[in-house]
Amino acid sequence: MSASEGYYSDLEYTSGYYHELGPAHLRFCGLLAGVDCLATEAPVYLELGFGQGVALNVHAAANAGDFRGVDISPAHVANAQVIADATGSGVRLSDDSFAALMARDDLPSFDAIVMHGIWSWVSEENRRIIVDLIRDRLKPGGVVYLSYNCQPGWASLAPLRHLLKLGHAAAPEGDARARIEASLEFMEDVAAADSRFFAENRPAAAHAASLRKVDPLYLAHEYLGEHWHVPYFSDVAEALSEAGMSFLSSARLLDRLDALDLPPAAVALLHRQKDPVMRQSVRDYLVNQQFRPDVFVKDGALLSSADQAARLDAQPFVLICGLDEVDFDVTDAQGEAAMPEVLYAPLAMALAADDFRPKTPVELLAAPGLETARKSDLIKALTTLVGIGVLRPAQAFDEVARMRCEGFNRLVLERAVTGPHLKHLASPAVGGGILSSRSAQLFLRVWLAGARSTEEIAAAVWDVFQITRERAARDGREMITREDNLAALEPMARRFIDQTVPLYRSLGIL
Repeated sequence: MSASEGYYSDLEYTSGYYHELGPAHLRFCGLLAGVDCLATEAPVYLELGFGQGVALNVHAAANAGDFRGVDISPAHVANAQVIADATGSGVRLSDDSFAALMARDDLPSFDAIVMHGIWSWVSEENRRIIVDLIRDRLKPGGVVYLSYNCQPGWASLAPLRHLLKLGHAAAPEGDARARIEASLEFMEDVAAADSRFFAENRPAAAHAASLRKVDPLYLAHEYLGEHWHVPYFSDVAEALSEAGMSFLSSARLLDRLDALDLPPAAVALLHRQKDPVMRQSVRDYLVNQQFRPDVFVKDGALLSSADQAARLDAQPFVLICGLDEVDFDVTDAQGEAAMPEVLYAPLAMALAADDFRPKTPVELLAAPGLETARKSDLIKALTTLVGIGVLRPAQAFDEVARMRCEGFNRLVLERAVTGPHLKHLASPAVGGGILSSRSAQLFLRVWLAGARSTEEIAAAVWDVFQITRERAARDGREMITREDNLAALEPMARRFIDQTVPLYRSLGIL
């Protein structure tokens, strides 16, 4: 592992996409926090440790700007370059170590530096290099996104990582997946042997059981690296303060809505904490935080209340799913909570109106059922819908961005048949990726090939099933005959025509 500086490298990382890293989301976080930050619509942007490069390539395709990324794995860089070539975005990729990156004399000054999970996985020396890079190469007003495992939520879970490491070390050298399986079996053997640790630590027992459902690639990179760092928020804030950074916001927008997330006594306690670091630290105990997606800013200029309100009034929003997929229940730190349908039902209808056309808060307040809503309640509702993943801030885009996104999406649709499957389509209207089921991808694929009626679309997807040896399912039962498969596919094709096609048009995908 020395060539990878202690980072797990026996298997490649997963092909995940994280919209929180995108410039549009970072701008919205700044707007909600009342700070004018440099996550511009054409940023100079750097992702550290980009994995398979899905997020970096989506954001480079869907936005103007200068996008760059480094990852120490040559395999990751090669895979990401295949995607980059499909988009024509010109994203610049390298397999530099962080030290080598820092030593380069051709780096620009950046508007945004982002990293997903990296802070938890790299050595203390590399964390210092990251801080130095931010201090020296991030512009004033620039933002940093970093996500990481954190305390106190990991206090009872950290011993699981130790067991997995012990099991992995004891497994015979050879097949990497077999060694991961051996480490899981070792942990399970310890848990099954009337272990008092697991009996007295129910969260650890539940977490151990859940690891069987986790992608082995993720499990390996999350738990088996040489360096494993689970800090408190205050530790991270102190480290970044050395680079002139201040906490801006959680990128998980539901964390901003304390009344939704916490009981009244906890909200009152938080409101007494005037220091932002203290406030976030206390909040982590109140929700037993295990993972933080944080946004920091360097010398960000505060917006006046009037300027913030004007920008929010002008910010369009667009649904990223069909109306029937909007759920009025939200899961938070206290469990499930129902959103008041008196506000959210007409809001969802208004957002879906005019074939999902993006709309500003000013337009929404004039929609049926929302005429008497308070603007503050509407903004909170829009933030909630963004937070639960059914809505995004929208942006203007040009034909160049549309064409780059089309290139990415063609690759996605090819892989829907050939693999490896990618789960997101690139949307220039939101500057990022949109979750897309494989069935939606297959329907889109045949739509682009010219199929238009439900019968044509269902028959074309059935032809794909003949290649991939798949079947449709209805009521949990796999269909066998062609006739039964077509009968199951045709209602899905009708929904695709009625909802997905206009939605994808509004998102710039079609």
